[in-house]
Amino acid sequence: MRPSTMSAYNRLPHGPDCDCSVCWSGREVANPAPSPSTRCAQCRPASARPIRTLQMGRVGGTWKPLLSEWTVEPAYICEKHTPPDRPAKWWSVAYQDSTSAPSELFPF
Repeated sequence: MRPSTMSAYNRLPHGPDCDCSVCWSGREVANPAPSPSTRCAQCRPASARPIRTLQMGRVGGTWKPLLSEWTVEPAYICEKHTPPDRPAKWWSVAYQDSTSAPSELFPF
């Protein structure tokens, strides 16, 4: 096709039920599915906040807390988002020591 014909072809409207890769990817981007690693409403990050000021001091002409007592709220991760205790089974093939190979392959 000539360049002018190709550009005219590319500008043609696609039908509502078009299944080409451009239309399909446009539909997929429009309604993304949540990732398994996306935290839910039950999960919360760790937080720390001061509960009592113990010592104040002047810094740059203004009074600021220099020493405070803090409360720490640990993170909570729900059962669904808790990582497994061990790596996946396939990960063990990434490391093989020389004792796992047959001895006839390495005669020395």
